[in-house]
Amino acid sequence: MALEGKTALVTGFAGAIGSVIAKTVANAGCDVIGIDRVKQENAQQSIDEIKAGSRKDISYFECDLLKKENVKQFSLEIKSKVDIIVNVAGRLTVDKVEDITDEDWDEDIGINLTAPFLVIKQFLGSMKEQGWGRIINISSTCGLVARPSMSSYVASKTGLVGLTRVKLIHEAVALESAEFGVTCNAICPSTVNTPLVTKMIKDFQKTSTKSFDEIKEEYLQCLPTKRFTEASQIADLVVFLCSPAGNNITGTAIPVDGGYTTS
Repeated sequence: MALEGKTALVTGFAGAIGSVIAKTVANAGCDVIGIDRVKQENAQQSIDEIKAGSRKDISYFECDLLKKENVKQFSLEIKSKVDIIVNVAGRLTVDKVEDITDEDWDEDIGINLTAPFLVIKQFLGSMKEQGWGRIINISSTCGLVARPSMSSYVASKTGLVGLTRVKLIHEAVALESAEFGVTCNAICPSTVNTPLVTKMIKDFQKTSTKSFDEIKEEYLQCLPTKRFTEASQIADLVVFLCSPAGNNITGTAIPVDGGYTTS
């Protein structure tokens, strides 16, 4: 229970990765504030599982992170202090640069980059005042190396790594964590077996003669370990970065990628 007494805000709470992170930080002692655009009944199973397993307090806020006023509104409604932010919510469009729509570009940038900035902006001041905080942005290996037909995703996830490293350094937090007690890091997973990746493979199928399983196998073969990243591995790293062991780790982008970015 390394995080007993802390409160963690998790965006993308109802998703495959967000729900596992929320459950893991609750098991480590955190109360949880879940943020997602789906109605609460669609997130209720995750809420019930966390309450039953950890007996921690769970609050849920329905919020469209593409709307700045909604982000401001839920931050005003949150009465408890926020010690930990985990920006998980993500969106992915697969298309050539010349074919991607303006709407898809705007939404990918909005969810993957602008929304984390807005959430951080709402709570960073109070973290600095209380002298402790953890900000963890779930980026991607696409924030470190490029892939074809994913321009908006690569751009937004690269920007999220930049936000992690530069924005908080500019605020003198990442470089002066001893003074403020606030750290900010990015986790960069490779392919995680989630509905988002299933959609990605299906989108690639539209311009390929290969089957779903063949494309999936190609992704596996790109990984030296020949294994996809598990959501639980990302969640365990979140807890590590929030624990006392992570006190002096800040401004980093940590790949969890089966060796992909070094191969």
